[in-house]
Amino acid sequence: MFNMIFINALIKNIRNNPSCYYVYTNILLMKYLFLFTSFFQLINLALADPRLINGGFENDFNDKNGWIRASNVPPIRSDKEAHSGKYSLHSKLKNEFALPSEGHLIQTVNKGIIGGEKYDLTFWIKEVDFGVSYVQQYMINWISDTGQVGNIGLTNFKGGKKWTKVSVPKLTAPKDATGIRLMFRFVTGAVKGGSGEIFIDDIAINRSNYTKEYNELLKANPNIAKAIKEGKISKEKVLSGIRSREEEKEAN
Repeated sequence: MFNMIFINALIKNIRNNPSCYYVYTNILLMKYLFLFTSFFQLINLALADPRLINGGFENDFNDKNGWIRASNVPPIRSDKEAHSGKYSLHSKLKNEFALPSEGHLIQTVNKGIIGGEKYDLTFWIKEVDFGVSYVQQYMINWISDTGQVGNIGLTNFKGGKKWTKVSVPKLTAPKDATGIRLMFRFVTGAVKGGSGEIFIDDIAINRSNYTKEYNELLKANPNIAKAIKEGKISKEKVLSGIRSREEEKEAN
C-alpha cells in the first residue's frame, strides 16, 4: 500500500513537467508492474482448489504422495511412456484363466472443494490393448467432514493408440462438499485371455471458471479494477492469469 501511495505521488508531481516525460512513462510502467505483482499475490491468497498430489506421477509412490493403488493387479509407475515429464501410470491386465483381473488408483483430497461450484476433471491416456471384456472407468465421491455427500458412479472412458485428452467438464459439487475422492478402475471380465493395457498421465481437477475469484480480486484491489476499466489490463488476461497460476500450482 505504501509503495502505491509513493508511486501515485511521484506521478502527480511530474505529470505536467515536459522535461520529465521519460521519467513519467517509466513510473507509469512501475505502477502497473506493481499492480500485476499485487494481482498474483492476491491470487495465491484467494484461490482454493482441490490439489491432486503427484497427478503427473513424476514422484514415486509413498505414504505422502496421495495415491493409493489397490486390488489384485494394481497399476504401477512407468517410464516407458509419458504425456509430459518422464513418468506415467501403467495398468496392464492379462487373464491366465477365466478369472477377472482388476486394478485401482485412488486419491482423496479432503479440502479445497467449494460447494455449489463446478469442476473439470481432465487426464491423458494412451491405450495399448483394449481386449474382450476389458473396462476402464473413473468414479468421483464428493465428501465433507461428516462423510460422503454425493457421487458420480463408475463411468467408462475411451481414448486411442495415441495420447488423448479426456475431459469431464462442469461437475457440480454438492453444497455441503469440501473434498473429493477420485478413483480409476481397470478390470477384465471372467474370460480366459481377457486383457487390457493403458498409460494414464497428468490427472487434474480444476474449477470450471474463476468468476467468483475475479470479482473478489477486484473488490480487494480497486487499483486493478480501475486499470481494467481504463483498458490498461483486460478482463480476459486477468482471468487467463488466474487459470495459468492454477495450472502452474498443479505442475509444481
